[in-house]
This record gives sequence, structure tokens and C-alpha cells, in this order.
Amino acid sequence: DAFLHAWRGYERHAWGSDELQPISRVGRNSFGGLGLTILDSLSTLWLMGLDREFEKGVKFVKDDLDFDNADSDVSVFELTIRGLGGLLGAHTLSNKKILLERAQELGNRLLPAFQTPSRIPWPTVNLARGTSKKSTQPVILSEAGSLQVEFRSLTARTGDTRFQKAADKAFQAVQSVGIRGILPVFLSPPGMRKVQAVASKFAFGALADSYYEYLLKQWLQQPSDKNFKELFLEVMDSLPTIIRPSPSSVKDAEQRGTVVHYKLIEVLSDGSVDWKMDHLSCFTPGLIALGLMEVPQHDLVKKDRNATWWRLAEGITASCFELWASTSTGLAPEFSKVSSKAPHKFVEAGSDGRHSFLRPETAESLFYLYRLTGDEKYRHWGSKLFQAILDHAKVPHGFSSVRDVKAIPTSKMDEMQTFVMAETFKYLFLLFSPAAAFDMNHFFLNTEGHPLKRHEL
Repeated sequence: DAFLHAWRGYERHAWGSDELQPISRVGRNSFGGLGLTILDSLSTLWLMGLDREFEKGVKFVKDDLDFDNADSDVSVFELTIRGLGGLLGAHTLSNKKILLERAQELGNRLLPAFQTPSRIPWPTVNLARGTSKKSTQPVILSEAGSLQVEFRSLTARTGDTRFQKAADKAFQAVQSVGIRGILPVFLSPPGMRKVQAVASKFAFGALADSYYEYLLKQWLQQPSDKNFKELFLEVMDSLPTIIRPSPSSVKDAEQRGTVVHYKLIEVLSDGSVDWKMDHLSCFTPGLIALGLMEVPQHDLVKKDRNATWWRLAEGITASCFELWASTSTGLAPEFSKVSSKAPHKFVEAGSDGRHSFLRPETAESLFYLYRLTGDEKYRHWGSKLFQAILDHAKVPHGFSSVRDVKAIPTSKMDEMQTFVMAETFKYLFLLFSPAAAFDMNHFFLNTEGHPLKRHEL
């Protein structure tokens, strides 16, 4: 019902626009005017069994999706994970040929962005003109390293090798920096042939997150390429360097059965700590849980990974739920400050971090933790998240971002992010659905929650 409330508001007031502004009841085009909410919602519609709405979305893709209208500079990363991922995800589930045809057309229009000296794409592309503006800004790690599963899937389904080659070259360019484990969040601009790390923070949240996610997921897509799995294991082995309290310092408490509320902090280029945790980093326990389900036992028994990973997944999830539950609205802030003193509890977020876009990462991790353990507490926590969204973000024509999660009644922002429908409601739906509703033996989800095929390459 909540998803349909959002869908109906979009359908009534913003159909064909990228996003609904649910308070002023008009559409907004942040991504070139491609009806991105539709592309991003298709796989959710299918999984929820909303056949009539799904068919209406497919009809839009067939008859009205016009890339020639997108005559503006739009993020290559967002078009890939939301647009290309959305079309491919809906094709994964429905096998409708038109979805793959339009995905291939979008892929073709994204390819010019990859023509750079470094092979890392320019940050934006104009789909109508097939051009990209040159940028001298540093490359964002998550943007360079989170295009791969979509482009590789497009090659697997069409036989056109250009897509995988472009994405693989971008990935190899990132690897050419020569740093193993956790990388700085910025690399040299795409126009520099030799890719170098730029002195910047080490983090698992904003600017970095999905790069690490796609190491594991590229391996699920192509299990024969063990390099992806090895890179993921190296990241996991170095993850404790950005976790507080340090996992090695609290083993006694854990042996007594206490769940330690681990925080993912940020380490600056000079080695000092920025005591804050992004809600974006709350995808991490879900990723660890997926690793525990998929990485072979002979890898997990080394370096005590099995036990360490489980403790981190459980403890970070507890902190992420606390981000939500500790505010007066029950909505999580964009980030929270963390005390520098053990046990490193959350402290008041500054005014710049107190908004909520209704992000999906905690719901995502609750879904994976429930699939791993069957522990009902994760469903209980998910119901609390869902109730907070209904109580404090619902408006007559959709759901709104919230300005301050500590203030009741909430001040609403006139926007509904497409990931609310692509991910937040999807993960909550799957959390409460039987395992058969989404078969993790055959599929995995891209960073926008769209199903792609395992073993596709």
C-alpha cells in the first residue's frame, strides 16, 4: 500500500518526469527527463506482483522513453545504476525483449563518456548529443567502480563486447593505482592517463560505498574470475581500520555475549579520525552477510574471518538501527557524529546532517541479516523503520524527504527520491516476504536494488 501510494502520486502528477515533487504535485527532471522513477520502479512492481502497473511502465519504455530528449549533462553513475540497472533488472525478471533493447540503446549512449585518457569515464554525459564535458575534478571512487555489473550484464545478454570492455578498462584503471584493501575516496581526474590516488579520506560511506559492494558482486556474476573475490577479501581484512571500537579491543565483551555497536568512521589522509558515520555506510553489514553466505568456507576459516565478519555484521546493523531508533521521529539522519571516547556512542548530529532522504541502506542490511540468520529481531526492526516512514514522511501524494529527524511535526522537503521506490520499499517488502519471493541462488541485486543474474559471465 505504501509503495502504491508513492506510485499513484507519481502517476497522477509527474508521469514521464524523473521525479515527483509530492508537495507541489509537479514533476522534476534531475536526470534528463527519462521518467527515471518508472525505470527505477519496474523491478519493484514485478516483485510485488503489481502486473497492471508493471505493464504500464513497460508501455512507457516502449512508446515514450526518448533519449533524444535528455539534452543536459547527467551523471553517468546515476544513469547506469538507476536507468540501465532498472531496465536490466526488469528484463531479468520478465524477459521482455523491449526492456533489453532500450537498455542496449542507453548503453550505447553512455559509451562516449568512457573515451578518456585514463579509461575512467567523464562524470556526466549528454545522452541526446553523445557528448561528455571534460572534467578536471578528482574521480569519485564509487562512481568509477560501480558501473561494472550493469555493463558486463549488457554484454552477456546482447553479445556486444564493447560494454564489458569499457567497464573492465575503467575497473583496471582504478586497480592501476596499486593500493590494496581500502582506497582513498578520490582518484586523479579522468583526463590524466596515469591514474593516481589523491590525498583524501578512507571511508565506506559516501564517495566510496558501492565500489566495495561491486567487488563481491562482480565475482557472483563471474565466479571463474577469482581476482574479484581476492580483492573483496583484502578489503574485508582491512575493514577494522575504519571501525570503532577496534574489533580486537572488545573480544572479551563479545565472548560474554554482548553485541558491540560498531561504528564505521572515516580516516583522513593524515591518519587522523573524522568521528562521523554516514547512513550510506549502513549497506556494509548486508554486504558482509552476503559474503558469509557466498565466500567458500576455506577462505572464511583463514584469519578468523568467519567469526570476525559475523561480529561486525551484527554490531554494525545494531548501530544502524540505533541511528533510526534514537531520534524522536524514528527516522535516521544522513550522518551522525560519533564520540571519540570508548565505547564510541552516537552524539548529536550537526544541523547539516539531520535530514533524511528515506535512504534504503539499513533496510537492505536487515534483509540480508534476516536471510542469513532467520532472526525475527531483524523483521521487528524493519517494522519500526517502516512505521517511522509512514508516520513522519508520508504526505497526501507520496513520501517526502524530511529536513530534521529530531523535530516533530516534521518539516517536509518537496522531493521523493527514486530510490525510495527502487530500494527502500523493495527491501522492506522482501524482508517480510518468503525466501521464494527473491531467489538469491539465481540473482543478486545491483547497488540500486535491481536483480541481475549470477554466473552470467
